Amino acid sequence: MVKPMERTYKELDAVIAKMQAVLEEKRQQNPDFYAKYPMGLLTEAEEQAIRSVTDTWSLPEEYLYFLKHYVPESVAWSNDEYLCIHIYEAKDILSGQSGYNYNPVTDEVLTDWPSDYLVIASDEGDPYCIDLSRGDTVIYTARHGAGSWDFSAAYDNLVEFLHSVLRPGSSEEGENDESEQYNYYNVVITGPGMDKIKTLVFIKKIFSCDFAQAKTYLEEVPLIVYKGIEPGASKIEDQLKSIGAHYELHQISLDEFLSQEVRQ
Repeated sequence: MVKPMERTYKELDAVIAKMQAVLEEKRQQNPDFYAKYPMGLLTEAEEQAIRSVTDTWSLPEEYLYFLKHYVPESVAWSNDEYLCIHIYEAKDILSGQSGYNYNPVTDEVLTDWPSDYLVIASDEGDPYCIDLSRGDTVIYTARHGAGSWDFSAAYDNLVEFLHSVLRPGSSEEGENDESEQYNYYNVVITGPGMDKIKTLVFIKKIFSCDFAQAKTYLEEVPLIVYKGIEPGASKIEDQLKSIGAHYELHQISLDEFLSQEVRQ
C-alpha cells in the first residue's frame, strides 16, 4: 500500500514533469528567442541551498520535497489567474520574504505581517504563502497595496496550487486534458555495459551516493534511473549511450509513472 506522503511525492513528481513539458513546448515554438533568453527547469537543488532553508525554517515534508526537485531558470507562469507568478526555488526563499516580513531598506521587521507565514511565490507582488504553524501546505494569498493584509485560503495543498499555474488561458480553451498531453517514460539500467566504472560514476551522480552504494545498486539491476517526460528520458538515454551502459527505455502510462519508484 502506498503511504499518503509517498503518494504526494509522486503527485509532485507528476506536476513538475508537466511543468517541464510545458516549458519544452514553449522552447520548441520559439527556439531563436529561447536560445537568446534561456529558460528551463532542473530537478535537483544544490545541497547548500536546501541546508540554508532547513537551517532557517521547519518546513512541511511535501514542500521540502518540492524544493529539492524544483530548480527553475528564468521561469514565470501566466494564465487567466496569474499575471506573472514566480514560484521560488530554495535559494530564493530568503530574499523572497523581502518587503513582506521585513523592510530591506530600513532593515526593520514589519509587524503587520503574520509571523508564521512563509512566502513561496509572488504574482506581481501578491504573495502566496504557507502557514508554518500548521504543518501542512494550505496556500494563502492576499492583495498587496491594500493598506493591510487580508489573507484567504486559495488552495487546499501545494499540488493543487502547482496545477493552477498550468491551467490554460482562455485563448487555449478547448485543448485536450493536460494529463493526456505528455508521454511518460522510464529508463532502466540492465547491466554495467562496456565500462563498469563509468556506469558506477553515473549511478553515483544520479542517486547522490558513494561508490559502495552505487555498486550495490548496480548489483540489483534492473535499476530505474529516470522516470518522467520524453525530453528528460532522451537526455538520460544519451548519457547511457555515451558510457556504453546496458539500458532499456520504456514508455509508461501516467498511472505507472505515479506508482513506479526511483531510488532516493
